Amino acid sequence: MFVKAIIFELLLLLLAWLVAWFFSIPLWGEANWDWVGFGVGISSTLPMLSMFFWLLQSKWEPNRKIIQMMDEAVLPLFKDFTIFQIALLSIAAGISEEVLFRAVIQGGLQSASGLPIAVAISALLFGVCHALTKFYFILATLMGVYFSLVWMSTSQLLSPMIAHALYDFIVLVWYLRLRVKPND
Repeated sequence: MFVKAIIFELLLLLLAWLVAWFFSIPLWGEANWDWVGFGVGISSTLPMLSMFFWLLQSKWEPNRKIIQMMDEAVLPLFKDFTIFQIALLSIAAGISEEVLFRAVIQGGLQSASGLPIAVAISALLFGVCHALTKFYFILATLMGVYFSLVWMSTSQLLSPMIAHALYDFIVLVWYLRLRVKPND
């Protein structure tokens, strides 16, 4: 499963590259990455982690449905991954998804439609691709908007890449360690 997941993320990056090449869109956004963008990426993970821990503790029915869906769909897929594999997959997802949704889709649409519409479309597509439940679609769409804001705050695609990868890593490790029993 690990190899399939990595291949899927690499295929997203290939798709992003093809679309960027065809439409002459900068694949990596602005390439002036620095330590500020790195730090913003790390610190931008905190609000998302707060939302995740609220989700785990909440008794609200839409949250319970997300946890149930994660138990049924996510847990079986990732339960045998090592921490190193989770890290590699998180990095691959952070890079490929941010290049595709932020740099290529949002960046490509921005000049034609304006920033608000470009952000909305890229966030909605991000939400659709992560829709485990109806409520999770809403949360993922809001996270797409959030990643766009992180990108705009630094003009460095590195920032949402790091925020996305670090969030995925922490959530997957935490969730799997919380849910997987030693003899599963």
